[in-house]
Amino acid sequence: MLDVHPAHHAAQSWREFFIHIATIVLGLLIAVGLEQAVEYIHHRREAHDARENIQHEIATNLDILQGNQRLLADAQQQLARNLDLLDSSASDAQILPQLGTAWSLTRRHDSAWNAAKIDGSLALIPPSEIAHTSYFYETTDALGPVLFDYFTDMETAAAIIEHARAAGKLTAAERQTLFSVTTSAMGRNRSISRTFSSQIHALQTNELQ
Repeated sequence: MLDVHPAHHAAQSWREFFIHIATIVLGLLIAVGLEQAVEYIHHRREAHDARENIQHEIATNLDILQGNQRLLADAQQQLARNLDLLDSSASDAQILPQLGTAWSLTRRHDSAWNAAKIDGSLALIPPSEIAHTSYFYETTDALGPVLFDYFTDMETAAAIIEHARAAGKLTAAERQTLFSVTTSAMGRNRSISRTFSSQIHALQTNELQ
C-alpha cells in the first residue's frame, strides 16, 4: 500500500508546487516499478518451479509408459494364445489350464501438471514450450474410457475362465462370450498401445527447458 504524505507547508510559488507534484509522481513511479519488478521475479520463480516439477514428472511418466508398453505387448500375446486355444478342437480339459488371465498397467502421474494448472503457474509458461506435454496430459484424460473398457474386458474374461475351471468345463455360451471379450480386449489393447507410443514421442520431444 502506497502512502502519500502532504507537504509540511504550502507551496509559495508555482515552481515549488510543480516540484512537489513531480516528487510525488516520481515516488509513485518508483514504487509501482519496484512492485512490478517484484511481481515479475515472483512469476519467473513460479514458472521455473513449475517447469522443474513437470520435467521430473515427465521423466517418471516416460518410464511408466515404456513399462506399460511391455505389459500391453505381453497381454496381447496372451490374448492371441487364448483365441488360438478357443479356435482349436482341443477339449475343455486341455484348454482351460492354458488360458491366461494376467494383466497389469501402471497409472501415469499428473500431480505436478495439475498443481501448475490450479495455482496458475502453467499460464506463465509460453504455450510453445508445453505443446507436446499438454498433448500427453490431454490424451491421458481422453484415454480414460478406453482403459476402463479394456480393464472390464480383461476382468470379464478372467471371471469366465475362473468359473469354467471351477466347473471343469466351458459351455458354448461361455466360449462365445469369452471369444467376444477377448477380441474386444485385443482391439482396445492395440488402440491403447498406439496412444502410448504417441505419448512417448510427445514427452521425448517436449520443449520445456
